[in-house]
Amino acid sequence: MQSTENKYAVRTLEFVERVGRLERYSSICKEIEQEILWYGLTSVSILKIPGPMSTLEESMLLNTRPSEYLDLYVKNNYVIKDPVITELSQTEKSYTWSDIRKKRALNKMQKYILDEGRDFEATDGLVIPIHNLSGEISIFSACGDNPNLSNRARSSLELIGMYSYESLKRAVIKKKKSEIVREPLTPREREVMLWVASGKTDDEIAEILNISTTTVASHVQNSKRKLNTFKRTYAVVQAIKLGEISL
Repeated sequence: MQSTENKYAVRTLEFVERVGRLERYSSICKEIEQEILWYGLTSVSILKIPGPMSTLEESMLLNTRPSEYLDLYVKNNYVIKDPVITELSQTEKSYTWSDIRKKRALNKMQKYILDEGRDFEATDGLVIPIHNLSGEISIFSACGDNPNLSNRARSSLELIGMYSYESLKRAVIKKKKSEIVREPLTPREREVMLWVASGKTDDEIAEILNISTTTVASHVQNSKRKLNTFKRTYAVVQAIKLGEISL
């Protein structure tokens, strides 16, 4: 019979393996939501703590908390009053809402914000800070009604939280890159790239097209920039892949 410790370890590694095979943002979100349910965590927010020039909505990677709660949170600007958030300046380690209640002398507003979660079936939660070297802080924050936040569960959730954040960030970055409008090659640039693909040097291409070597080099540089590559060979591969040239 599998021990409790092994049960957590096996389950967590299986989650990491599943998510590692996924690329679509929606598929990764679904896996995260399903996995945290096993711990009794019914809602999750994954976000970068917004700076002075950004909003909470812009900083969100994933949020499954009820829209009513999020609207209330934003409307009342709880992000600067919430003891769950302000605790980030006091520690680099994960912590629960219960931890905060036990070790901090909370004022009336802070207690109210924590207690308000009960209206949305959230009596306790876990916050996992994710720091980078530039000083930015992101968090994985999940909550539920009496969730399993035992020491063993917290250890597993830390790995789940950090891997979820990196996976979502990867998916979002990939999606944004795909949405960037790429500047197409000009007819002359395509012509030059065709000769590059055939193995011709700039001098040879200049002679074939009856233009200067400098002009050929300029076309090659412009093509590499538009194709987001640094080497000629990669530029050829990208040009073929994107349908700019065909051999």
